[in-house]
Order: sequence, then C-alpha cells, then structure tokens
Amino acid sequence: MQNTKTIEFEIIKEPWNKYQLVDNSILKTRTVLKKIQRVMDGDKVSFSVDAQTLTVIYADSTLKGTPNTRPITKKEILDSIEKPDMHYDTLSQEFNEYHLDDGTKIKIFTNVTTVSRTTLKDPKGDPVYNIKSSNTVEIKPSEQYKQTTK
Repeated sequence: MQNTKTIEFEIIKEPWNKYQLVDNSILKTRTVLKKIQRVMDGDKVSFSVDAQTLTVIYADSTLKGTPNTRPITKKEILDSIEKPDMHYDTLSQEFNEYHLDDGTKIKIFTNVTTVSRTTLKDPKGDPVYNIKSSNTVEIKPSEQYKQTTK
C-alpha cells in the first residue's frame, strides 16, 4: 500500500545560472523547489519533485523597441521567432542543493536546451525570448531507505 507525505526541506543553495547570448543579452535562470513528496510503497521509497524554473533576460540596449502593453500568447511567441536556436556561452551554472528532514539530499541541475528570440517586445520594450530547459534531479536517500526515484 502506498503512503504519500509532503516533506519539509532546507534550501542549501538555489543559485542563478548565467548565460551570454550571441546577441549580447544575458540570460539568467533559477530553479526553485516548490514541493517534494516522499512515496512509500512497502519498503521502497520514491520522491515526487515539483520545481519551477524562472528566467530573466537582460537584453542588449540595441534590441529595445516599442513597448507592448497587451498579453502575449504562447502561440504568438512561437509564430514570431526570428532567431531560432541562438548560440550562447555558459558564464555560470551550478546544481541546486536541498536537504530533507530525514537526511535525504537532493540536487537539481537545470539545463538550458534552446534559446530563441522573437520579433515581439515586452511592456518595457525588451525583446521576448522563448527559452526551453529541462531539470535533472539527483536524489541521495538517507541510509534508512532503499530508493526508486519518481
């Protein structure tokens, strides 16, 4: 029988990762752990991790345009890509680290996979980008558990 419990965690580090885009803009990403659940199934344990990745772009001033005051849909973003799969250099990139109350340690690594610039502008006149990323989660359970990750 499965038993699921939301677990408290301590943030050891949640750094901003930083990338220099080919258009001289700076991309910063930060993954934030929102919730973690421990799932017990007999003597097996697994973890369900709920995280969100935040992105911030510091656009080069030469890319500024007329501010857009209306909401932009995901479809509009995808339909207006002018610079797909832009090259970038990694300036800093680190694991996030968390400790659970039972001694389990969790690391999350955010990997930016694609950065594309659109012709759209945000409310401040900066270009709108479409950022794709994925998270890799590494869980080192405390000695009291056998592990199956979820």
